[in-house]
Amino acid sequence: MDLGLKDRVYVVTGATRGLGNAAARELVADGAKVVVTGRDEKRAADAAAEL
Repeated sequence: MDLGLKDRVYVVTGATRGLGNAAARELVADGAKVVVTGRDEKRAADAAAEL
């Protein structure tokens, strides 16, 4: 199903783990561009690198 997410930009807070990370992964899988944030700078960088 095409939800029209390709090339749109989303900011996902709490994206270093749990539901925020799962949401970020699904958005990227559908072609969206994602900005991830979290309380721990290293975890946020690791999450961004995984995406």
